[in-house]
Amino acid sequence: MSKNIEKWSKFWYDNRRLIIGGIAVDPITQKFLGEFCKSFEIDENKTDTSFEHFCNYCCVNKENGIVDIKLEEMSTGKNAQGIDGIAIIVNHKLVTSISEIEFQIQNSRVLDVNFVFIQAKTSSSFDNTLMLNFFEFTKAFFEGDGSEFITPEIQNFFEMKQFIYDNAEYMTESNPKLSMYYVTTGKWVNDKTLVKVKDRNEKELQNLNIFSEIRFVPCGATEIQSLYRGTKNLLTAKFKFEKYIVMFGDEDSDSIGYSGVIPFREYRKIIMGDGDSLKPVFDDNIRDFLGNRNPVNKAITATLQELDNNSFCMLNNGITIIAEKVQITGTTAVLTDYQIVNGCQTSHVLYENRNLAGIDELLIPIKVIGTKDDITRNNITKATNSQTSIKPEQLEALSDFQKNLETYYSTFEGERRLYYERRTGQYRLESIPKTRIVNIPQQIKSVSAMFLNNPHGVSGNYGTIVKAVGNKIFNTNDQKILYYTSSITQYKIEKLISEGVIDKKYNKSRYHAMMLFRIYVSGKRVPHFNENKMEDYCNKIIDILFDEEKYKTIFLKIIEFIVAQDEIDFDDRKTFERKETTELLLSKTNELKRYIAGK
Repeated sequence: MSKNIEKWSKFWYDNRRLIIGGIAVDPITQKFLGEFCKSFEIDENKTDTSFEHFCNYCCVNKENGIVDIKLEEMSTGKNAQGIDGIAIIVNHKLVTSISEIEFQIQNSRVLDVNFVFIQAKTSSSFDNTLMLNFFEFTKAFFEGDGSEFITPEIQNFFEMKQFIYDNAEYMTESNPKLSMYYVTTGKWVNDKTLVKVKDRNEKELQNLNIFSEIRFVPCGATEIQSLYRGTKNLLTAKFKFEKYIVMFGDEDSDSIGYSGVIPFREYRKIIMGDGDSLKPVFDDNIRDFLGNRNPVNKAITATLQELDNNSFCMLNNGITIIAEKVQITGTTAVLTDYQIVNGCQTSHVLYENRNLAGIDELLIPIKVIGTKDDITRNNITKATNSQTSIKPEQLEALSDFQKNLETYYSTFEGERRLYYERRTGQYRLESIPKTRIVNIPQQIKSVSAMFLNNPHGVSGNYGTIVKAVGNKIFNTNDQKILYYTSSITQYKIEKLISEGVIDKKYNKSRYHAMMLFRIYVSGKRVPHFNENKMEDYCNKIIDILFDEEKYKTIFLKIIEFIVAQDEIDFDDRKTFERKETTELLLSKTNELKRYIAGK
C-alpha cells in the first residue's frame, strides 16, 4: 500500500494547487458558503480552508446534529493527505480527545462509534483519481501504522481510533460504522467507472472486518446545498397520535399539554432522522445515556425483549417532550423545535433494540407539551427529573441565575457583544455569528480554566468538569462580569488561532494561556466571586482585550513562554490534561511578567 499512498499523495498535492488557483462554484453554493463564513467569522477568500470547513460542518451536522461543533475540531489540518475532515462520534457524542472517549466508557460501559470522513473539492466534477485517493488514505488510516499522516490533527484522530479499537470489548452491540462523504460542486451521475471504484473499495474496507456498516456518500452541489439548509432548519417531527387526552390548555393558549401512548413505529419518527441515526433531541436532557449495562436500562431492555405492552406501560415513567409548537390535526401531530427533557434512557434503549421483531407495535407512554415560556419549560424539566437521582449541579441550567446571566450578556454592544445560550438552539434562526454564542458547557469550561486555575481539567467531558466545579460557580451573588470576562477572553484567543496569528498546533494550550493572561493583567489573587472588587479586576482584562495590539502581543508572548518550557512537550497529548502542567506555569508567573516585559 505504501507505493499507492506515495502515488496518490503526489497527485493530491498537484491537484490541490489547481483548486486553490480558483475554480468557480455555482452562485447558490457560493451564497451559502459566504453566509457560512460570515456566521463563523472566517475569511471566505481562503478557499483552501473555507470550503473544507463548510463541507465538514454540513456533513457532520447530518450525522450528529449541530451541538457545540468547533470547526477546528473536525479539520485534519493544513496539507493533510486525502482526507479533509474527520469526526468521531461515540455514543452519539462528538469526541475530540481520548479523555472524552474514556469518559464515555466509564459512564456507559459501551462504545457505539461512527467514524465520519470527508473529502471536499471545489472541482466541478467527481474525479476518479481523487476518489481513489480518498479511499486509499482512509484504508491507510484504519489498517496502517499512521506513519503516512503528517499533520498533528490527523495523528490525534489516529490515536483516538487506536484507543477505540484497543477497547473493543465495550463494542457490545456492533462494530463501528464508517461514513465517507466525497463532496464536489458538480453532480453525481452514477458514472460506471466511479461506481466500480466505489464498490471495489467499499468491499476492501468491509474485508477489514472492523466495521458494521460502510456508507460512501457522493455529494454534488445540490446535495451540499440541501445539507446546509438542514443545519438551519428547526427540528420537526410528524407522527400519528391517535390515543391522547388534553392535560391542560387549548390551541389558543400559550401552553398546551397532551398525554397518551403511541406505538414505537411512530416514536421512531420523533427520535430518528433520515437513515438510521438519532436526532439531536436530547441536548436539553440533564442526563446522558448511561448505557445498556446500567441496572435500570437492563431492566428496560428485559421488558422490551418480552414485548409486554402492559408491563412496559406500567413500569416505565414514559417520555416527556417539550416543543415550541405542537399542532394536532385529527390524528396527525406535528412538533416544531422540540427536545426530549425526560426519557433519554428509555429512548436510547428503544433505539438500541429497534430491530427487535414486533417492537414497532410496542406502546410508548408520552407527554407532549407545547410552550414558549421558559418558566414552564424549567418547571416541567425539574418535575420530570425529580423521580431519579439528579444532582443539584445538573439542574443549574434551570436556575434564575442563568436567566440573569443571559440578560447581563445582552448589556454589551458592538464588538463586545456575546450571546449567552441557556437553551440549546435558542439562537438558531437568528443572524448571529456562531462564534459569539456561549452555551452553558462552554461557560463552565472558560470560568473553570481562567478563574479557578483549572485549565487542565476542562479538556475532558462536560460531566467530569461539572463534578470538579461543584458549587463553586453559578451562585446567586456572583459578580456576573467574571463569566463574561472568561467568555470574551476565550473568544479572543480562539479568534487569534482561527486567523493563524497563533499557530493552530498550540490550540491545546489555549486554556492555560487564558489563565496566564488573567494573572499577567490583573494579578494572581482572584477576588471572591461575590466581591465588588471583582468588577475592577475583570475590567482591567476587558480593557486590554479590546486594545488590538496589546492583547495580541500579550497572548503571543504567553504562547512563546509556554512553548519555551522544557518540561512541556506539545507532542504529548496528555501534557495539558495534567495538573502538574498548570502548577508548573503557576510557579513561573513572575518569570512570565519579565518575559513579556522583555527583561
